[in-house]
Amino acid sequence: MKNLLIIVALVMSLISCVDKKEQNVVDSAEKVLEIKDPSNDEMEVIHETELSETEQDTYATETEIATEATELDITANDSINFEKYAVEVQELKKKAPLDFGSYPESRSFKTRITEAYSDGTVIDFGGHYIISAFGCGAGCIMGFMVDVRDGKIYDLPLGEQNSCFWSLDRALGKPDSRLFISAICKEEENNPESLYIAYVWNEEKKLFENVNKEEFIIIK
Repeated sequence: MKNLLIIVALVMSLISCVDKKEQNVVDSAEKVLEIKDPSNDEMEVIHETELSETEQDTYATETEIATEATELDITANDSINFEKYAVEVQELKKKAPLDFGSYPESRSFKTRITEAYSDGTVIDFGGHYIISAFGCGAGCIMGFMVDVRDGKIYDLPLGEQNSCFWSLDRALGKPDSRLFISAICKEEENNPESLYIAYVWNEEKKLFENVNKEEFIIIK
């Protein structure tokens, strides 16, 4: 009888241990589930998705701004009617000696003018002129042109009085045209409208005359 009681006690003890192990397994499983709570993963995924969308929006915005800026900064070269003031280009076989006496103020820039004129192998402007243009400070350029036929020097309509703060392009001319665009500007950085400071060279009077953009812009 005593042995039977011992056996029953052992069986009950074993059953208790099994229950505790199973309970521990369940508790551990619950803890694992808590760590891998789908709601936490979901929060992280949503967070990452929001960042991705933000990055995409930022990229799209920056791309749009860059595109607009590129469109704004494209000059109207293709829309300028240089041909309206067309002239025949002289073949450059021989250049007359420089005549600094024709424009005494140019002597202050003798080196620059001489280098540009000596190195010039083609006509730059107005049928028979070689141009010498150079910087005169922040955002400023100035220059002269020399007639290859007689070496006389003329001032170009540049400098501060023919410049602008929001400049798109400057000093545009062609060998076969008398039209000279001193500057293409904007009144404000994001303003899509271009303004022009432009002149036409009067060969008879030997001077530059103002011209409005309506006279040379081709409306597309």
